[in-house]
Parts: sequence; structure tokens; C-alpha cells
Amino acid sequence: MEGCGGRAGFSRRCLFTVTQKVSQYTIIVQATDMEGNLNFGLSNTATALISITDINDNPPELTARTKCVGFVLGRLTCSQRQFSGEVPENKVNVVVTNLTVVDRDQPHSVNWNAVYRIVSGDPSGHFTVRTNPVTNEGMLTVVKSVDFEMNRAFMLTVVVSNQAHLASGIQSSLQSTAGVTISVQDVNEPPVFPVNPKLIRFEEGVPAGTTLTVFSAQDPDHFIHQTVRYSKLSDPANWLRINRTNGQVSTVALLDRESMYVKGNVYEATFLAFDNGSPQASGTGTLQIYLIDVNDNAPVLMPREGQVCERARPASRVNITASDADGDPNVGPFVFELPSFPATVRRNWTVSRLNGDYAQLKLRIPYLESGVYEVPVLVSDSGNPPLSNRSVIRVKVCPCDDNGDCSATGAVAAAGLGTGAIIAILLCIIILLSE
Repeated sequence: MEGCGGRAGFSRRCLFTVTQKVSQYTIIVQATDMEGNLNFGLSNTATALISITDINDNPPELTARTKCVGFVLGRLTCSQRQFSGEVPENKVNVVVTNLTVVDRDQPHSVNWNAVYRIVSGDPSGHFTVRTNPVTNEGMLTVVKSVDFEMNRAFMLTVVVSNQAHLASGIQSSLQSTAGVTISVQDVNEPPVFPVNPKLIRFEEGVPAGTTLTVFSAQDPDHFIHQTVRYSKLSDPANWLRINRTNGQVSTVALLDRESMYVKGNVYEATFLAFDNGSPQASGTGTLQIYLIDVNDNAPVLMPREGQVCERARPASRVNITASDADGDPNVGPFVFELPSFPATVRRNWTVSRLNGDYAQLKLRIPYLESGVYEVPVLVSDSGNPPLSNRSVIRVKVCPCDDNGDCSATGAVAAAGLGTGAIIAILLCIIILLSE
């Protein structure tokens, strides 16, 4: 600060030259009358506090070294300031390098805080620069993984500025721009199945040894010659095998759509592809086999037991249906019929169709002696060709009460006991009740 002087009663402007080293000055001022005569004059002092308000008059400067390439026309020629770093491929959120910067404005203020921008060399947006709030350095970070086989290196240009605009008349420094060279490190990548999952369609029941498909993987490491091998990882029904060298998938057993391992007509198996790199890398692929239904399951009659009255009544009947493990169109509508042998079946019983899935079994004759009868019924599906099944229904024929239900006596008779046994049981009951 330059000195200033003056006589009492007059004012002069004091000139100050202020540096950025301190933010406040304490000045003691002495005033003396009698033209400053220390022997006769009187004096007094006052204290002045001067606070310096920072303005953004110092642009940030990147501190990387300048690379000089040689002399041109007798003058040393240097390129822009350079940073460098390296990053493994397929990694994200990795700090490649820290960009150091110097700013002579007040630390941790908007005039000092640095803002970094990548202005060239990264059209796909693989990198960003985040500011370290403590050191003000720029952390060049990978935000989108890079592929060594696509780009072995990146040449970025980074510009740094402040959060606040530079003060009027202050020009940006040439040192606010720097180049960053990033080398991409090759790593052993796992083999990749181009179509994953892969869906194929086959009829169920194809014989063992049938080739289904070639399920092969590709090694992304194009600059390294490696061998890919295959193995089976998951095959719940143990139906498949894969060729170790070429990925050809074939069957070792019949494919069954009705298996518990098939969900929604689709059977899934997973396979492993691995290379001979160091360290070894592996990838998995899922093969989905859509099994087309064939008519390989005959329908099964339900229920297997029933009850009717010994005297034919309109409401005395057994409702029957069928179940079939196959799918459309190899299921219903079903055809229900009675066999022609033995002849007593069609003579005593009749089957009438209600709809495509249900029918009724009832007596053809007015009366049939009480007992348990095994009635054979033929049921056929709608497959091409259709499959048929002969099932037996155990029908209990008994005397019925007015409501059409088997009476107690009738139930015993229907169980197959003779008349003498029934009389003996009734006598025992009467004796017990009379005691």
C-alpha cells in the first residue's frame, strides 16, 4: 500500500495496491496538527478495517505438462498441455485420471470452483469429468463402458472454467484447455451367444440322436485367437447333449410335451461356453424348445365309480367325462360308447352324450338287481388318428327311497351280501335294540 499524507483540515486520496494474499487489512492512521510538528502539535490515531471482496479475475489453469515436439524454423514448437490415463474395457464408474488445476481466486468460492467440459474426442459419451469439491481437481470418469476391439485409445480435449463468469476485461487463459490421452486395456471377455435365449420348434417324441440345432457362441476378443468349448449346464429332464467343439445340440431321449419339466409347451436347457484364455472366461446361453403336441395320450374316463337306483328313474344316472394329457386339437370333443362284448353291457346300460366333454351312463332296462357292476366304457379323443381307451366304471345298483337315494338295506345289498346274511344282520340289530 502506498503512503499518503496531508495537513489537518484537508483530505487526500490514498492509493492502494492490493494483492490476493489476504482478505482484510487493518490500518492505523495518525493525525497531527501544527503541520505535524511533533514538539508543539497534538495528535490522535484511528483504526481502519479494509475488507477485500474477491472478483473472478484469475481464470483456472490446467497444470499438465506441455508436450514439445521439436524445433520449427529455429523455434521450439509445443502442443497443448497433456494428461494421460488408462482404463480396462467393460468397466464403468472408474476414475481414469485426475486433472489438476490452479486458480488464484478465493478457495471454495464460485470464483475458484472449477467446471470441466469434454469438448471433443468423445462423441458417444463414454466419459465425464466430475469436480472434486475438496481439491478442485477434475476426476475423468468412465460412465459408459469402452470396448478395446472398437477403440484402443481416446484423445479428448477438456476445457475448464469457473462456476462464476470471469470479471469484465479478463481473458480466458490458453492454459484452460488440455488434451487427455486414454489407453484402453484389453481384458479376456466371455464368449457370447448371438441369440440368447434361442427358440426352436420340434414335435414331441422325436427319436434319440436327433440333431436339434447348433447353439454356438462367439469370442469378442478378435485380436486374440482363442478356442471356445461347450458343456451342458442345466438339462432338467436329461434329454440333450451338446458337442464340445462345435455346439451342436442333439437328443439322448424322447422329448415329451407332457413332462413335468415342460412349462407352457417350452422346455429350457442352459449351456456353458468357455475359452482358453488366462484367466478363463465363460458365458451362458439358454435354449428354448417349443414342443409341438402329437396325439400320444389316450383319454382317461372319470369318475371311476358311481351309483344308480335298481329301478330306472330319469334322475338316476352317472355323469361321466374324460381327461387327456394332450393339447388341442388332440383332446375333446370325446366320443363315449359301450363295447359290443359282453352283450349284457349294451342290453343293461346305455350312454347318452350331453356335449363334447360329458355323457351320462344309466340303466336301459326297467330293473336291475342290486349289486356292484363293472361297466366298461370306450372313450375316444379327436386326434388324427384318434386314440381310444377302455375304462371300467364300478356302478353300485341299489334300492332307493323316495328321494332317489340308496336305502340302508339297499346299500348293504349293493355291497354284495346275500339275502340270508342281510336277514341275519337285521335280526342282530333288532335284538340289540330290544335289550
